[in-house]
Amino acid sequence: MPVTETKPLLPAFNKAPEATLPTWATQLKTGNFACEMGNKVEVKYEGRVTDGVTLVWKGSAYRMEPVTTSTGAVRLENKGEGLVWIQIPSKSMLLNSKAGQQLANDCKAS
Repeated sequence: MPVTETKPLLPAFNKAPEATLPTWATQLKTGNFACEMGNKVEVKYEGRVTDGVTLVWKGSAYRMEPVTTSTGAVRLENKGEGLVWIQIPSKSMLLNSKAGQQLANDCKAS
């Protein structure tokens, strides 16, 4: 019986599981938000989720970093500017932690 050309069997490799998104990223709503008193906020990813989020407020863009909360709310901060974006399912708000004031309240995705 002639020997036929065969190829060795290579072991099967399992694909690595796809990277899972952090919890905050799965809950974050992005896009344009209409707020009380005609205020507008835009929240968007620019690049990878791990690079943080960009928040646009009154024509300026701010890099926001996620902060863990015990309540389940999504909290993003820019410590240098004192900006805090808080999102709960029914609404969002933008705060200035340095001045201790609300900048935009009752923000809803439009």
